[in-house]
Amino acid sequence: MTTIPKPPIHRVALYQLMLLLPLSGLTLFASQVIGWSVLIGGLIQIAPQAWFARQAYKHTGARQVDLVVRAMYRGETGKIVLTAAMFITTFVLWKQLNYLAVFSTFIVMMPLQWFITIRILK
Repeated sequence: MTTIPKPPIHRVALYQLMLLLPLSGLTLFASQVIGWSVLIGGLIQIAPQAWFARQAYKHTGARQVDLVVRAMYRGETGKIVLTAAMFITTFVLWKQLNYLAVFSTFIVMMPLQWFITIRILK
């Protein structure tokens, strides 16, 4: 039994999706290629980060510190592998992509994730 509640970190991915979906929908009207590229770039950042958050906050409490550390390492390794696999899969399967939009959205989602996390944890 723990007295420290788990932080609602899963909401970070939900808030990111709530911003990403309308943004990609709006850019879809301008160009289908850019719209799909924005969506894919955002998902490549959101999905691995959600995996990491799930792994990192699976265990709580001082008595489970060894499980917490192992889960953090597993989560970070999984995040890196998932990100690489998603980029590789995207570039192999989708021939018509705007690579600038994919990378820009991926990069913009990172500080957005930090900002949302800080706001949630306050």
